[in-house]
Amino acid sequence: MAKRIDLAKLKDAFDDGYENRKQSGKGSVVLRATAALVKDAFLKGRIGRFTFECDEPPSRGGEDKGPSPLEYFLIGAAF
Repeated sequence: MAKRIDLAKLKDAFDDGYENRKQSGKGSVVLRATAALVKDAFLKGRIGRFTFECDEPPSRGGEDKGPSPLEYFLIGAAF
């Protein structure tokens, strides 16, 4: 059974982060992502402590070793 998101807890965490940024004088958040082309259409990427691999299907020049960039984009939009 899927669990529900605790909106009050999420709001509190957001508010705490906003107050911390406001007090430190930093009004923005910076996220840095890197990606490297390994072979053909196969890429390895990193954001924070997470790593990702993506590839295209053979019909688009890849070897289908992982989700395509478009598939990552779509799942991101779903969240």
